[in-house]
Amino acid sequence: MKIAIDMDDCITNTQELDFACAWNYNKLHHPNDEKFHYGINHDATKIFKFSNEEKHAFYIEQRSFIIDNNLIEPKPFAKDVINKLLEDGHEIYIVTSREDEYWKGDAKGQTKKWLKKHGINFTKLFVNCLDKGEKCAELGAHILIDDNQKYARQVNSWGIRTIIFTAPYNRNYKNILSTHASCWPEIYYIIKGLTISLGI
Repeated sequence: MKIAIDMDDCITNTQELDFACAWNYNKLHHPNDEKFHYGINHDATKIFKFSNEEKHAFYIEQRSFIIDNNLIEPKPFAKDVINKLLEDGHEIYIVTSREDEYWKGDAKGQTKKWLKKHGINFTKLFVNCLDKGEKCAELGAHILIDDNQKYARQVNSWGIRTIIFTAPYNRNYKNILSTHASCWPEIYYIIKGLTISLGI
């Protein structure tokens, strides 16, 4: 089976980092702002109502900070499950929307370095993927694992299955081609079941 996997908030655990960094950024640049709008949203810049200019500046500053301080950690069992899927004969494609300008000018290099550091193996890595439906179709992927319902919708529109890494902001997404999962061990058994039922 060809399995496409997102990076942030799927393999990595970045959401809390984003919120903490956005809170600090907001406190520094808007010291009198005592309140912020918290909703079911995974974009910290929207929660703090940053302007487009602030959003751009924040992500450049924040990504550089978390890279330099080695703050990004893998989700529990991500390494074990992804490496086991490879051992089982599946192809693993890392398909991320990470853009170069927000990852020190080299999203691919930074991502590859992080994956190597944490011992996570893969078949091929793709960055700057803002249309994951098209990319997954091009790769002939059978499934995408992602947390963002926008990308799940793109992929499902191509008739490709998705596993949604469940979070408050995506719980309402439903599609006949989509399954929700709460952790990597659960994802492993979903894929194992699909492999058998689809005969792949």
